[in-house]
Order: sequence, then structure tokens, then C-alpha cells
Amino acid sequence: KNITDIEDKDADRAAMDLAGGPRTLVHYPRGWAMASNTPFRLYKINTHAGGHQVPMIMAGPGVAEYTAGSGVADRVGEWRNQYVHVVDVLPTLLELTGVAAPTERNGTRLKPMQGLSFASVLTDPSAPSVRTEQYYEMLGHRGYYRDGWEVVSLHYPLTHFTDEEWELYDLTSDPTETRNLAGSHPDLVAELSEAWTEAAWANQVFPLDEGSGLKYMQRPPWNEVYERPVTLLPGTPTLERWRSLQLIMIRSFTITARITIGADDEGIVMAHGDQGGGYSLWLDAAGVHLSYNNGRGVLSTIDGPRPAPGEHAIVADFVAPGGNIWNTTLSVDGSPVGSAEGWTCLFPMAPFEGIDIGLDRRSPVHWGLYEAHGAYPFTGTIHGVDLQPGPAAPDSPNSLVEVLRQMGAAYE
Repeated sequence: KNITDIEDKDADRAAMDLAGGPRTLVHYPRGWAMASNTPFRLYKINTHAGGHQVPMIMAGPGVAEYTAGSGVADRVGEWRNQYVHVVDVLPTLLELTGVAAPTERNGTRLKPMQGLSFASVLTDPSAPSVRTEQYYEMLGHRGYYRDGWEVVSLHYPLTHFTDEEWELYDLTSDPTETRNLAGSHPDLVAELSEAWTEAAWANQVFPLDEGSGLKYMQRPPWNEVYERPVTLLPGTPTLERWRSLQLIMIRSFTITARITIGADDEGIVMAHGDQGGGYSLWLDAAGVHLSYNNGRGVLSTIDGPRPAPGEHAIVADFVAPGGNIWNTTLSVDGSPVGSAEGWTCLFPMAPFEGIDIGLDRRSPVHWGLYEAHGAYPFTGTIHGVDLQPGPAAPDSPNSLVEVLRQMGAAYE
């Protein structure tokens, strides 16, 4: 099984010895996902404890970093059972480091953080929990925690949201949620249900996901900013995976790399993806190349002659005519040097790494280049790499619906 969710059984058998190594990506089917969450119930998509209850290990200044005479050796290895939420981590780190929380970014005023510092809990095992209540929602499943009690729902797709869905658990005595007490405490269920509704309205939770998958076809206006053209410069950290995917998903797009090279310069100009699928633009002594990894162990490369020393614009033009494919042309200074047809569009889980400029970090798109050169840093000068999203494929909504159907069937 690979990240594109398309199976080739013969290829899978031939690659059996690669399983568990750096050339494969891990997929946990339903059984192993359940086992991994044990003793907590259900999966990462749920609001039961199996969906959000995780351990946290902390060490460092102000926590439990042992040095001679520090006075904290007695805290090394201690447990804390106070309730905290992931939004509390940043305020805690800010307090421990003495850094003030920002109030604006690039001229835009930031919303106040909702997290609460739990630094007091780190130094005092008996300190009270700083967070006493928290709402949850995921794919229509709901949950609300307050003072050791939690109501949760297990919502079935395309059914009405009702109060009858609520289950109630006393997490102090039953942390693994095995005894549903909703029938014994209807008033508490109603109280926590109302608290969930208030929190949901206050935190833009509505509308709830009814389970049809239609939300994946919607393009909310606040997402449009992520589909605008972007220019990446040398030294830019990896562009985040989801942000990178918006530039290419089920659409045409163009990459323009503006570079200056000498006679011997080589390396990766840009890379997007990993062994689970992606593409990379690179130069070596033989020429300029655009490699495509379909995520199923098949690598295709468009090869062009090596440009002369000097400044050049290398363009990779991906056209999405429909049918979930790209037809791709590689050009240098306006002249095509090679092309390929029928490359499968990569979505929604691939590429699983974002865009790198001047090297290929972490899992590589091209395994052979990685074996020979590692991250293969580019030795020439990159003036900028422009990524220009183009029109969506004419059948992109249909493609996405089909992918959603296949994804659902794969996890039956």
C-alpha cells in the first residue's frame, strides 16, 4: 500500500524487502490503528480518548533537566496527571523562556491565544489543572471536557446530529471510557452538551461535517490566499505540505526557476515531495532534468541538454487536461527541451512533504540522487523559484469525488 492509495500487487511483492525502510511510507490500517490507541477507544478521527489522549514528555530548563547542583534531580522521571490541551503548549514555552507573546504579524493583529501556561504544574505535582474545560470536534464527532467529566459522541455519516448521541464518562475513575454514565446523569449531559454548543459557536466549529465529503469540494474564501502565486528564495525553509499542495492539486501549474550557473555547477534546484510521490528539478554534468516519482516506485525523468554558463530561466509546465493526469513540458530560456504525457496527478496525500529550494530535505523524491549525493545542494545561484498555479482540471470535482469514494472503500 502506498501513499497515493493505488495498488499494484506485483510491484508490491517485488518491493517486499523495502518494507519498513526509508523507501516506503507507513500506512496503518484499521486494526493496527485500533491497537496503537489501546487502551483508549477508537481512532484519531474520533473525540473519544483514542482520538486525542496522548502522552507528553518534557525536559529542559525550568522542567527537569538534571545538572549537578540544579536542585531538580528529584523531579526527573516524575509523572503529571493534570489535564492540559495542545493549545496550552505555546503559552507554557513562552513563560519558561521569558518570551512575550506576539500581538501582530506583518501588520495584522493576531487573535489572543486561548492556551493557558501549565508551567506551575511542571514544578509542583500537586498544582491544580490550569485548564478545566475544553471542546472537541472532528468529522462530526463532538466532545466536551469539564473537571474530569467528558461527554462524547460517535456520529454516523449522513445522520442527524442529536442529543441522543451523547455518552458521558467520569475520566477520573474511568480514563479509558468503558462505562457510559449518560443514563445516570442526564442533567450533567445536558449541561455539558450546552457548553459544547456555546464553545462551538464561539470558535467557528459550525457548520458540522455531516459526512458526505462535500466540504472537500468547497473552496472557502479564506483558502484562496494559499492558491496565489508564490516566489521562493534560497534559504527558505520547506514550504509547509498543505500550503504546497494548494499550488498543484488537480490543476495546471508552472514552475520557473531563475538561476545562474558556471561550467561545473550542479544539484537540486527545487523539490516537492518524497518517496511517496513528488517531482524535482535538478542539474548535473549531463544536463537539466525534471524527475517525477509516482509514489508507486516508478521514477520518470525528462532530460534536456545542459545550458551554457550564465543566467537562465528553466520552466516546468504541468498541464492538467482532465482524467487525473499531467502533461508536462520542460523548457530552458523559452525553448522546449523535453516533455512527458500521462503523469498521474499527485493528491490528496501526496506529495507528503512540501517544497524545498536548492536541495531535497528529508525523504527524497529521487532515491538514486540521494544515494549518490545526499540532499544534493545546488552549487549555482538561485535568484528565485516562481510557482504559478493554473486553472483547475476540467473534471477536478469529479476526480475528487471519485478519490473520496475510493478512500472510503479502502478503509471499509
